[in-house]
Amino acid sequence: MLGFVVAVAVWLEILAGASFLIAPGIACRLLFAYPPDGVGIPLARFAGVALIALGIACLPWADPGPHRSAALGLLVFNVEVTALFSFLAFATTFRGVLLWPAVVLHAILAVALLQQFRTRNSLHHSSMRPIF
Repeated sequence: MLGFVVAVAVWLEILAGASFLIAPGIACRLLFAYPPDGVGIPLARFAGVALIALGIACLPWADPGPHRSAALGLLVFNVEVTALFSFLAFATTFRGVLLWPAVVLHAILAVALLQQFRTRNSLHHSSMRPIF
C-alpha cells in the first residue's frame, strides 16, 4: 500500500510541476485565485521545475542502486533550470547580475551528472525503470 501512495504522490508532484512550468497563469489562478505578475511568472516556472525534479527523485525504481533516482532528479532539475534561465536571459528583461552565472553553473552540473550516467551506463541499464 505504501508503494501505491508513494507512486500517487510522485505523479501528482510531477503533474503539478508540469502545470506550473507549462501554464503558470492557470496553475496560480487555480491555487491562489490570482495570476502571477512580472517576476512571478518565471518564479512559478522555477517552482514547476523543482516539483518535477522532486517527483523524479522520489520515483521507486526496480533496481535503484545507490542514489540513482536522486541523481536523475538532479539531472532533470539542472537541465530544466539551464533551459528556463537561458530563455529568461534571452527573451525577457528579468536579468539579474547572477542570471548568467546561474545558467553556466547549472549547465556544468547537468553535463557532469549526464557524464556520470554515461560512464556507468545507467541510463541504458535495463532495470532502470519505474516499478509501477
